[in-house]
Parts: sequence; C-alpha cells; structure tokens
Amino acid sequence: MFLLAVSCSTARFAAGPESHAIESIEGCDGIVEVVSYPSSEPRLSERRMVVYLPPEYYADSLRSYPVLYLLHGARGNEVSWIERGDAFRLLDSLRERDLAEDFILVLPNTNNYYSDKDYMNGHALPAFRAFWLVSGETERYFMQDVVERVDSLYRTVEDKSARAIAGMSSGGLQALHLSANSPGCFDYVALFSPYTKPTFAAWGHRDVYGRLWPKLERQFETPPAKYNIYIGKKDFFIHHISHFDRRMSRRGFDHNLIVTEGGHRWSNWRSYLADFYTSVFK
Repeated sequence: MFLLAVSCSTARFAAGPESHAIESIEGCDGIVEVVSYPSSEPRLSERRMVVYLPPEYYADSLRSYPVLYLLHGARGNEVSWIERGDAFRLLDSLRERDLAEDFILVLPNTNNYYSDKDYMNGHALPAFRAFWLVSGETERYFMQDVVERVDSLYRTVEDKSARAIAGMSSGGLQALHLSANSPGCFDYVALFSPYTKPTFAAWGHRDVYGRLWPKLERQFETPPAKYNIYIGKKDFFIHHISHFDRRMSRRGFDHNLIVTEGGHRWSNWRSYLADFYTSVFK
C-alpha cells in the first residue's frame, strides 16, 4: 500500500496526454495508423491502438514483419509513448544507424474502463484509479483482441520468435503477466520499472494474475530469447525488484537485470526503450 501511494503521488512523470488526431503526427519516417477494433470485454464495445509501420511496409508487399507491443503505465494511454517517450523518432534514429531491425510497433490502450461512456475515446485516467484498476480485464482479452487483430490486419510473422512485449510501471506488470500467461507467444520481454505484485483489484482475476511462479516455470522451460528487467537506483520499486530478481535467479530463470541511475520517470524509460529496441529480433 505504501508503494502504491508513493507511485500515484509521483506519477506526474508518467502522465499521458488526452487522445488527439494521431494521424497528424509529423516528423516520423514510418507510417502511423490508428486501428479501432471491437472489444471482447463485457462492458466495452470498442478500443483503439496506434500502429507504427516501417517506411517501406506498403512498397514491399511480399515482406512480413515481427511485432513489438509497447504498453503504457498509469495515467497513460495509447499516445503516451509517442509524446512523452518519443517512441517513433527514437526508433527512426536507431534504424537510420542500422542499430534496430525493421518491425511493426503497436501501442495499445491497456487501461480498464467501466463502460463505453467512461472510455471516451481512450482518455487517460487519474493515476490512482488507473493503477488500482489493473485488474486483469484488459489482459484477459489481449491475445484475442490485440495480437490476433494485428496478425489479421498486417503482414506479421506469426511466431514466438517474432513477437516482443514491453511495458513501463503498471504496464510492466501487465507485460510480465501477459508473457507468463502465453508462454508460446513472446520471445522478447522487457519490464521497465515494473511493479510485480497486482493490486487488490486483481484478487478476483486469478486466471490472469494467479500462480505467477508456476507460470514462469512453464515459460522458462523454453526461455525467451531476451528477458530484461530495467530499474533505476532511485526508483521506489528498486528493493522490490531486487527481491524479484533474486527469486528469478534462484529458480534458474535466464534474465537480465539492468540497474541505472535515476528514478521512476520518462528519461529512464526512453533510455530503456532505446536499449530494448536494439536487442529485439536479432
């Protein structure tokens, strides 16, 4: 509870903008598309995600691409990584220097909303509510609604070796459980300043958040090609993550803990994303 209170009180660093005309984003080399799709959640009829395609995607109709799913944190939505994390231009810069592979980048909205009226075009939520409502509802339908939808709309490589997932803060919690719940789906996993214990709201969603360590045992029977955990020395989750890292190591789970300067803020998450960009699909 203390960590939750601290997280929400300092979450101004993770604040995301309200949704806007994403198609009007300029100065990017790639192709920006906004996909609205039916939601399988009982209380929500539609969601949307932002998809960033390589510049040559439509020119080369025979080529298929791997996919990186990038999740926001509390007070964020599907545009947070664009405006606060500079996700598109960062990827463009690395591609220009041949430091990153060509892949499709998908930015979904992973907030939990009460209803269509509450959803309101994917608006960002207040920090406390967004963090508290990481309850499993979004994650339960993620593979069906997001991953399968992307595979149906775009030329993707439909294989574990061609899928990556990353998230920051509460998005790191979601990436942790999504990859553990679908061990045959993601070969590259990155957790940026993650919180690894779900809130009380998840207690009624044991199918999503329950039995994490047995799920990790199954996931690491065939270890991911890359499993990175990033944390800053001044991050309020540092001791929590150090304990999680030791437990992973005792069980022989092949992973990397990357400890940096700084705390729970965008300057760190941009750096972590750049590092992960250069290591996926190699």
